[in-house]
Amino acid sequence: MAFYGQNLYGQRYNIYFGNIHAHTSYSDGTKDSLKSGVKTPADAYRYAKQTKQLDFLGISEHNHRQAGMKIPSNYAKGIREAKEATEVGKFVALYGMEYGVIKNGGHVLIYGIDKLIGWEEGNYELYNPRNDYSALFQLIAGSPNTFATLAHPEPTHFNDLKSKPYNLTADQAITGVAIATGQFDSKLTDYSVKRPLAFYSYYTNLLSKGYIVGPTMDHDNHYTTFGRHTASRTAVLAKALTREDIIDAYRANRFYATQDWNTKVDFTINGQPMGSYLKSTSDLDIKISVSDEDPGDRIKSITLFYGEPGQGLAPKQLTVSALDTLQYTFTVPTGKAYYFFSKITQQDGDQIVTSPIWAKN
Repeated sequence: MAFYGQNLYGQRYNIYFGNIHAHTSYSDGTKDSLKSGVKTPADAYRYAKQTKQLDFLGISEHNHRQAGMKIPSNYAKGIREAKEATEVGKFVALYGMEYGVIKNGGHVLIYGIDKLIGWEEGNYELYNPRNDYSALFQLIAGSPNTFATLAHPEPTHFNDLKSKPYNLTADQAITGVAIATGQFDSKLTDYSVKRPLAFYSYYTNLLSKGYIVGPTMDHDNHYTTFGRHTASRTAVLAKALTREDIIDAYRANRFYATQDWNTKVDFTINGQPMGSYLKSTSDLDIKISVSDEDPGDRIKSITLFYGEPGQGLAPKQLTVSALDTLQYTFTVPTGKAYYFFSKITQQDGDQIVTSPIWAKN
């Protein structure tokens, strides 16, 4: 953990590392439970507490029978197990769902709604038509203290969200996009798996349309590997290690995706952290500082990108630093808006991508 910069209210943030895409026997996960002894969410949380560099774990069970959710009452049981497993200041256990199917669909990770959403008779508490993502996003956007991220998004997923014009309701529901995910079928526990940034372009496409979203790195565990097959993490900026603060960080886009399990990024504009939206601002003081307590994890480059939300154009490189810090000043013309984010590369090839900061004059 590390202290972060101050926000408008003078509050300081810590950095916590975790993953919110995993499965247990309540859907189609822990396939090796007979061997590992890990079967339920409670078992998974106990296992995760012994995992290196993992402050929080979210179990996101598939929401339908085809993917193993055959006993809908298990969803409420998982919610209870997460609450019981949480140790404030030590470990946060979250429980949610992975909504949808792959064909003509897309998978959405949903947290904060403690009722199972579905379409199968007798297998839901909140009804939503199977492939109606407009209705789903409206349901999520209208629910307090809730957030959703897009898991392994493909171009036609979510009713062709990527190819359609900006949608305010979808923007209100979606806070994150997985730029890397898996390896879902890995059985390794040596933290060695490194996945490519396969969905990075999907993420930047949404930014170009005007969506307020940040990047995540998912694990999609289906075996007993929670946090251990890969060193990749999503790092969140939160006031404390509590369920409420982790959810608040996701809702506020205060997070970044990292292939290194403990790299700390301090990215601010005019002292405001990633995820912030600066209004009526012309002069920007952009600062990025990267630290890693592991001696071999040195920085190769910090690249600052920027773009204009709503223009549909890919972000451009603004400047690059070969040091572990970067500072840049930028003037926003009257009537213009921009977003800024950084992509950091370590000497060993690990990459870190931050949520943006938005500024409008």
